[in-house]
Amino acid sequence: MKSRLLALVIMIMVAAVPMFVTAAPAPAPKTAAQCISDAQALANGGKLADAIAILQQAAKDYPQSSDVYAYLGLYTGRSAGQAKDYMEAGRLSSESFAYLDKAVGLGPESPTAYFYRGIMGVKVPPFLGKLPAGISDLKKVIAIHEKTPAAVPQDMLIGAYAALAEGYEKGTNPVDARATYETIVKLAPGTAAAKDAQTKLAALAPAAPKEKPLAFAPKPGDPETIAAVKARIAADPSNVALDLDLARALIEAKRYDEARDVLHSYNEANPSNADAYRLLVQAVGGMVRKGYDARIAEDTRFRTNLAFETMNAVEKVVELDPSDMEARLTRGITGINMPFFVGKFDQGVADLEYVLANAKSNADSSQAMFWLGAARERQAMRFWLDVATKFPNTEAARLAFASMKPSMPHFDAGKAPKPVVSIDFVEGFRDELPPQTAIWIEDAAGAHVKTVYVSGFAGNVKGKQVTLPVWAATSKFAGADAVTSASIDVGHYIYTWDCKGLDGKLVKPGTYTVKVEVCHWPSMKYQLAETPIAIGKQEQTARVEEGNYIPSLVVTYYPK
Repeated sequence: MKSRLLALVIMIMVAAVPMFVTAAPAPAPKTAAQCISDAQALANGGKLADAIAILQQAAKDYPQSSDVYAYLGLYTGRSAGQAKDYMEAGRLSSESFAYLDKAVGLGPESPTAYFYRGIMGVKVPPFLGKLPAGISDLKKVIAIHEKTPAAVPQDMLIGAYAALAEGYEKGTNPVDARATYETIVKLAPGTAAAKDAQTKLAALAPAAPKEKPLAFAPKPGDPETIAAVKARIAADPSNVALDLDLARALIEAKRYDEARDVLHSYNEANPSNADAYRLLVQAVGGMVRKGYDARIAEDTRFRTNLAFETMNAVEKVVELDPSDMEARLTRGITGINMPFFVGKFDQGVADLEYVLANAKSNADSSQAMFWLGAARERQAMRFWLDVATKFPNTEAARLAFASMKPSMPHFDAGKAPKPVVSIDFVEGFRDELPPQTAIWIEDAAGAHVKTVYVSGFAGNVKGKQVTLPVWAATSKFAGADAVTSASIDVGHYIYTWDCKGLDGKLVKPGTYTVKVEVCHWPSMKYQLAETPIAIGKQEQTARVEEGNYIPSLVVTYYPK
């Protein structure tokens, strides 16, 4: 009994003593390099979102790691390329470059940061304005290697040269592209990269022979015909100076595409002739003036690339002949009309100020003065755009939107054929570029009845690059060709629907829905406004007044 009691006392005493148990040590946090390695494995396995999530956490854990931000920027950029939504792609692209800029800022001598920012700059569409900086970044990687070879792995160096050559091709600089591909072949003979470079070299136009003196001088106002110039070229094929005469004849005949091709070949072999670049400006300018057409569906960057090609050509003229007042004027006008983010605005202003200060003709001076005024207006509008985007719920933003709204036009229903539906709406926001807009009608079941209007880019590009997702999905572009027109900007507009479907017949009485969709770029601001309207015997008006991008939509049905 005593032994049992003693055991019980001991148990109670033991239970009363605090137990200090040593916990197992927590696993050590992964290093930045381990996080990057894990992210690479996920990205290579197709799990891009998971890779980005790991790097986003790593950026919080290692906020000073240039490499973490470099890979985060790279994978975010890749995700932009996979985005189905045009606006989401734009947002991710901007986010990607923000990460890459952070990487370069943290590691100003890090080849990884420059390498991936350079690749992204070359890969994204040229209209984003990243190509010149991308080329510069890739050159920086090569310069770092030349200074400290061990700092740049061989595969990164070859990748930098390959991306640089691609950038030169996109920038219509075949001379440097050729030289860069040839460097790859020398650096990595027998490798896949060298074979690819050789394939690209074969695809480039062969270098033309050296120029001979001009065989003849056409009289001003009496240009050689195309056939005559081609005959001279056939008789003297080594005289590439005749190519300029052929280009002039083609431009005179408005065969701008052919003239451009001739000049590209000429400039590859003779990159120091300002006259050739002047002709190229004329040829590409003629192509630009044609506006949007079906070619935009084959290459969504077609017109954007032409704009950059024009700028590249006129910059070459200024480089070769700084005193050329017309080239300065052209570069100035082009620069201020490009979106701000392209980075040519300040240069454009400087060119126009140079012309204003140095021009000897009233025509040049007046042009420079007008476009300087346009530049100041754009600068002022930029402040309104910024306040509306960055501080959308403030009184200042309200004032900006109110200031953008134009005066109201008038629709005379008495003179319009009946039945008719007037679609009265306001585009209430101005971005860097005119927005893409669509106006269409749906029946009670949500089926597309007819498109009344669609902006030039969206209507011509069709499914290649969807900027108006609701209209595209509903209409499937039926009837778009007939109503595609130039893009409309901030303003008040009235369109009419003749109450007919795509078959040209009047629709049956019933309830229909009028929809207006607008998408701004590069801010990615978007709105869809809609209202039902009854088609029958009675006049009816429906009104929607909400949102900043389509602040007013008034639809009125006028019966027969």
